[in-house]
Amino acid sequence: MRAFAEAWPDPEIVQQVVAQLPWGHNLRLLDAVKAPAERIWYARQAIEHGWSRNVLTHQIESNLFARQGSALTNFSRTLPAEQSELAQQIL
Repeated sequence: MRAFAEAWPDPEIVQQVVAQLPWGHNLRLLDAVKAPAERIWYARQAIEHGWSRNVLTHQIESNLFARQGSALTNFSRTLPAEQSELAQQIL
């Protein structure tokens, strides 16, 4: 609990983001992600995409945060915005 409080010092984040994740997800984030901004990003992505703990673990281990948006594509020019974003995330 102490590590949890130290990792999420902002009450607004705890109520809006972290409170929406199962405890196992929070433990995985605490153990595997040390940078606060990166931890918040993974938490938000897990909520938005409904990631299981195994998917969250895989995304952390494959360093999705650093890889995000790094592939060069023409999706933004050839697809509608919503589909373009989804295609970019899948890639």
